Formats: sequence, structure tokens, C-alpha cells
Amino acid sequence: MEESNKRILKNTVYLYIRHIVIMALAFISTRIVLEKLGVDDYGIYNVVGGFVALFTVLNNVLQSATRRFLALAIGKGEPSLIKRTFDTSLVMHIFIAAVVVFFLETLGLWLLNTTLNIAPDRMWAANWVFQFSVLNVIISITQTPYTAVVTAHEHFNVYAFMSIFDVVGKILILFLLVYLPFDKLVVYAALKLSISLLGRMIYRIYCVRSFDECKSFKFSLDKPLFKEMVNFSGWDSLGNVTTIVNSQGITLMLNMFFSTAVNASRGIATTVTSTVSQFVLGFVVAAEPQLAKFYAAGDKDHFERLIFNVTQMTLFLLAVVAVPIWMELDFVLRLWLGTIPDYTPEFVKITILVCFITYSNSMVLKGNVAIGRVKQITMYMAPIMLTDLPLVFLVLALGWSPVAVYWVGMVPCLLRLFVDLYILTKYADFPWRKYVTTVFLKNLVLVGVSCIIPYLVRQQMPEGWQRFFIVSCVSVVCTVVIMYFFALNKESRQLVQQKVLGRFIKKFRG
Repeated sequence: MEESNKRILKNTVYLYIRHIVIMALAFISTRIVLEKLGVDDYGIYNVVGGFVALFTVLNNVLQSATRRFLALAIGKGEPSLIKRTFDTSLVMHIFIAAVVVFFLETLGLWLLNTTLNIAPDRMWAANWVFQFSVLNVIISITQTPYTAVVTAHEHFNVYAFMSIFDVVGKILILFLLVYLPFDKLVVYAALKLSISLLGRMIYRIYCVRSFDECKSFKFSLDKPLFKEMVNFSGWDSLGNVTTIVNSQGITLMLNMFFSTAVNASRGIATTVTSTVSQFVLGFVVAAEPQLAKFYAAGDKDHFERLIFNVTQMTLFLLAVVAVPIWMELDFVLRLWLGTIPDYTPEFVKITILVCFITYSNSMVLKGNVAIGRVKQITMYMAPIMLTDLPLVFLVLALGWSPVAVYWVGMVPCLLRLFVDLYILTKYADFPWRKYVTTVFLKNLVLVGVSCIIPYLVRQQMPEGWQRFFIVSCVSVVCTVVIMYFFALNKESRQLVQQKVLGRFIKKFRG
């Protein structure tokens, strides 16, 4: 048991190092890309990449199944089963890659040149980006079984290293844009493909040398295993497909009604909110296995308390990070990007609010998964999430601004929260009224209260480093004090004292 805990701790450290480095490099790379390409070309890259990603929904269908079945085979310790599982999954992904490429080079190519809103003089560059993206899709899809093998064998150090290598490589190629004489957008897309190809080659060479199942690939399909993997994907894959269609569909609509500059703003907003989310994601991931254990043991009390406590801690951390960013967003964006594309501050602020709703629901959703209600989740959620596209189309057709698209996007998120609560209440007798009042609404109000003093301070000072530093400090202090004493329950406060204050006391005494 002690050895297992040490392994889990080591893997967690590797993954958090990966997250921290990737977050830092993502911010650096975004500024350099925007500076070298310009807003319009950066938008073209985002919209074409998102357009290609829309056709890769088939790959998402089998990703979780591939990881699960390889892990089970390795857990059983049967080399022949591991080999059949790897070969079958690789054949399946090769087939998926072929289907995706067929649709991209026919329907996708036609839509690119007839539907997307790209300046005529940049269409040739967009086509080059498209073709490079198609090649990258082939590499990425067929890479899935190799990535699954590495994670199933728990070689997280290699996984973390290769992820960092990928990001560092992307940053290094940005500097080559200064010296290469060709079109910057085409050069950037080509260099990104080169780094991706090199990284995947290193990855596969490592797998071939380290794992017996990867050493001699046999183009064969184990039909019973294939059926099991497809059946497992079932309802879960529908939810993944819905999410991708919804996200990339909105990106395409923004492009069709506005311009690539709006797509650039959307890409920047996504980068910011993804980075903020990384600070709180660890709590949810760490608590997920415990939910299943408590439910399986019939421990309803601990099951409910875990959902309440982890959600409160998650929203506490999210508020501590998000409130200072919200207060000084214009200064942060100007410092980070230099020139701020239109609508970027509004997009970021609204997506932070969406993050708050999403993380209010994250543990409720995990609770539904723990009690085995994936089918019910998908049956209710897929239609709800797809309502976003018609609503977005309606507001755009009425001539509203791109900001309205983000406000509309909050509606499905709110509906999803209450539907997830309904499912958990129906099948696990969860106290939804108490959750809504003491967690969701209470935290929402307290975050608003936390913003009052920082806002008043902000209004009395001119923009600059001094205001940024003072407002950020005041924001953190106000948020920590208000959320700690009024948002967290007694058990959550004890957890903070043990995990955070306890470490400082130990260091001080040491």
C-alpha cells in the first residue's frame, strides 16, 4: 500500500510539473504567435484548426476505450491479451484516420473554400494550413494507442517530458519565423507539423524499445475485443462528440458572421480560461476515485460530504485566482499581448463566469458517473448542449455582437447543472436544495462581495504596475478572507488548515 501511494505521489508530481510548464509556455507562445502572425492570420490559424478538429470526432469515440482496455490487459498481466488489445486499437485508429482524411479532403476542402469567412488574398495560405492540419490529424489519431500504452504502464515521466518537449518545440519554431523569408502563416503551420512529427517519432521509438506489445505490429482485428471497445464507448462517446461539435460549431459561426479577428479573440480567451482551470482541476481529479468507493460501500454520508467539500474548495481556489484577473484584465492582456484584439476582455470575463458554473457542477457530474448513470447523463445532456448552436445562430442572425454568443453559452451550462442535480437526487437521494443554496448561490454572492473593495481601490488609481500590484493583493486578501470564513464549511476550513497552514508551521518550526 505504501509503495502504491509513493507511485501515485510521483505520478502526480510529474503531471503537475507538466501542467505548470505547459501553462507558462502557452502564455509565452500566444504572445509571440500573435505578434509575428498578426490578429487576422492568428484567427485564420485558429478557425482552420478548429474546422479540422470538427472532423476528428470519430477519434474521441475510442480514446477512453483504448486507455481503459489497455490498462485492464496490463493489469491482468497477460502478454498475448496486451498484444491483441494494442494491435486492435491501432488498426481501429488507422481506420478512423483514413475516414477522417477522406471527409476532410472532400467535404472539408469544399467547405473551407466556399463557406468560411477568409479574405480572398489569404485563402491560398488557409489551404496550406488546412493540408498541414490534415497531416497533423493523421499523426495525432494514430498516436493514441501509443500514448495509452505509456499511461497504462504508468511511465508518466516520459509522458510529461514529451508533452513539455512538444510545447518547447512549438516555442522554438516561433523564433524561426523571424528569419525564414516565406509567408509567416504557412511557415508557422509547416514548422508546427514538423515538431509534431518529430515528437511522435520519438514517442513511438520509445514505445517500441520499452514495451513488447509495440515491437511488432500485426495488422489484425480481434472482433470480440473490437465489439467490447465499441460498446464501452457508446453513451460516453456521444457526450464527447456533442461537446466538440458544440465548441467548434460556435467557432465556425463566429467566423461566418464576423471575421478571423474574432476567432483570434476566442482563441486567446480559451487559453486564459484553460490556464485558470488548471489551478483547480487537481481537486476534482483526485476526488473522483473516492466518490466511487464511498458509493460502492454504501457510505451515503461521506459520498455527499465529499461532493460538498470538494466543490467548495474548488470554487474557493477558482475565486482566489479569477478575481484578481477579472479586476486587472485589461492591464494583464496589454502586458501579455501588447495589442488586444477586439472583444477579448469581454470573452475572457464571461468564460470565467462559465468556469464558475462548470466547476459548481463538476463534482455533481462525477457523482452521477460514480453511481453508474452515464446513459442518463448523455440522454439529457446531449440535447441541452446542442441547444447552444441554434441559440448562437439566432442571436447572430438578429445582428447581435459576438459578446452575446458568450452570454448565450451560459444558458446550457446552467441547465446542465440543474439536470445533473436532478439525476443525482433521483438516483442517490442527493440534497439538491441544500447544495444550490449553500454552495452554488452562496459562493456566487460571496465572489461578488469579494470584488467590491478591490473595485473601489481600482477606481481611485490610474492604470499601471502600482495599481496592478495593489489591486491584486487586495483582491487576494478579500477573496481569501471572505471565502474562507463564509463560503467554506467547518470541515473544508480544517482541510485548508491541515494542508496549507500546517505546512507553513512545520517549515517555521523546522
